[in-house]
Amino acid sequence: MSQDSLRLRRPEKDDLTNFLEWSNNKELQTVMGWEYPDSKDDLSNWLFDKVQNRNRYFFIIEYQKQAIGDIELCNISWRSGQAEIKICIADKAYWGRGLGKRALDLLLDKAFNTLNLKEVYLRVYAFNKRAIRCYEKTGFSLKGTLRRNDPNWNEIWLMSLTKSKFNRRNQIGA
Repeated sequence: MSQDSLRLRRPEKDDLTNFLEWSNNKELQTVMGWEYPDSKDDLSNWLFDKVQNRNRYFFIIEYQKQAIGDIELCNISWRSGQAEIKICIADKAYWGRGLGKRALDLLLDKAFNTLNLKEVYLRVYAFNKRAIRCYEKTGFSLKGTLRRNDPNWNEIWLMSLTKSKFNRRNQIGA
């Protein structure tokens, strides 16, 4: 699997079709905890907002010239040097192949070494073991949990990664 077969690119109008398909995936919605808009007009406005926002970097994850998901840095706080990262490998055929980790590494390199952020954090459902393994392999560590006394509430893990830890891990070649 060559490294250049995976890339992050800006969204294009043709990507709306993929998002419409992904918006109907109930399993994906359960794991992610959110939904894509489900109409072409809503999707177009949603995507325009993501691309035009100065505090957000939104990309399509493309593997072998096919869109397989999306990744973004959002809630960027330039003053504190922090941002949240979100990723979705929306096409289940590509789950468990290490592509999420590779996409994370690409965007984290930009976050830390181009944008000069100090820390990137994320939220993940505690039941999403596949995602947690990916985040841990990337270098994220558990910082805390969000819990409620509600049987319909899923525990959320808060994880973070610092620039120094990311760069140390990459120097060792982990």
